[in-house]
Amino acid sequence: MAGNGQDIGRRVVNMDGQNYLRSIAISMALLATISIGWVLAIAEALLVPVVLGALLAFLMDGISRQMGRLPFNGAVVPVWLRLTMTGLVLFVVLLIGVGFFARNLEAVVRALPQYVETFSAIVTDVARQFDVEVELTWYSVNKILSDSVDLQGVIRYSLNSLSYSAGYMVLVFIYAILFLFEKATVDRKVAALVPNPEKRREAWEAINEIIAQIGTYFTTKTMVNAVLGGICYAIFLFYGLEFAAFFAVLTAIFNYIPYVGSWVAMALPMLFAVGQFGLSYDVLMIALLLGAAQMGVGYFWEPRLMGRTLNISPVVVMFSLAVWTSIWGLVGAILSVVLTSGIMTVMAMFPATRAIAILLTNTGEAPATRVDAD
Repeated sequence: MAGNGQDIGRRVVNMDGQNYLRSIAISMALLATISIGWVLAIAEALLVPVVLGALLAFLMDGISRQMGRLPFNGAVVPVWLRLTMTGLVLFVVLLIGVGFFARNLEAVVRALPQYVETFSAIVTDVARQFDVEVELTWYSVNKILSDSVDLQGVIRYSLNSLSYSAGYMVLVFIYAILFLFEKATVDRKVAALVPNPEKRREAWEAINEIIAQIGTYFTTKTMVNAVLGGICYAIFLFYGLEFAAFFAVLTAIFNYIPYVGSWVAMALPMLFAVGQFGLSYDVLMIALLLGAAQMGVGYFWEPRLMGRTLNISPVVVMFSLAVWTSIWGLVGAILSVVLTSGIMTVMAMFPATRAIAILLTNTGEAPATRVDAD
C-alpha cells in the first residue's frame, strides 16, 4: 500500500511538473509572438522593401519558368536572359503604373466635389420621397470629413507617396535582383548550416514547399488580377464611366486583398457612376456586371487555377488579414495570405507546432514535409 501511494504521488508530481512546463512554454510562445509583432511593426520601413523584393523575385522567377515552357524558348533563351527580360518588363510596367496613378489620382480628387454634389442631390430627392429632410452638399461633407479626417493632408500624403514610390520601387527591384543572385549560393549555405544529410533534406523540402506555394500563388494571382482589371475596364469603357482605366487598375490591385479587397475597390467607381449617371439603368447594369465579374473570377475561375495551393482556412485568412493590416497597413493586407502560408509551412516542419499548422488549414492536411514520412 505504501509503495502504491508513493507511485501515485510521483505520478501526481510528474503531471504537475508537465503542466507547469506546458504553461511556461505557452506563455513563452505568446510573449515571443507579441515581441515579433512589435518588432515587425517598428521595423516596417526596413522589412517591407525586403519582403516585397523577395516576392518580386518569386514573381520574376515564376514568369521566367513559364516562358521556359514555351516551344523552343527554354532551349534557345538562357535562364539569365529570361530573368533579365522579365525584370525589365516588370520595371517599366510598374514605373508607368506609378506615373499613371500620380496623374489620375490628382484628377479624381479635383473632380470629387462635382460628383459629391450630384450624389447629394440624388440622396436629397430620395429622402424627400420618404418625408425626410436631408441637406447633403460638398461643403457639409467636406466639413464632416475635415472635423474627423485631415482630407487635404491625406491627399497630399497620397500624392507624395506616389512620387516617393519611384525611388522605393527601385529599392525593391535591387533587393529582388540580389535575391536572384543569392539563389545560386543557397545550396552551399544550407549545406554549411545543416551538415546532417537527413536534416538538410528536411530543410530543403520545407524551402521548396514555401517557394512552390508562394511562387504559384503570386504568379497566378497576378494573372487573375490582370484579367479582372481588363474585364472591369471593358465594362467602364462601354458605359462611358470617367476615369475608367484608373478604377480598373485600382480593382486589380485591391483584388490582392482576400475576400474584401475587390468589393471595396468596387465602391469608389460605383459612387462615381451614381454621380455621373444618377439612379439610372446604366448604374444598375454596371453594378450587376461588376458583381458578375467578381463572382465569376473570384469564386469560380480563380479557385480552379489555384487548386489547393495554399490550403488556408477562410477564418484564418480573415484573421491574418486583420493582423497583418494592423502591422504593415495596406502592404500587410496584400501580403497577408502569402506570409501566413509561409509561416504555416515552417510550423508544419516541427512536431511541437505541427498540430497548430493543421488547425490553420482548410482541409486538415498539413503541408508535405519530412514529418509526413516518419
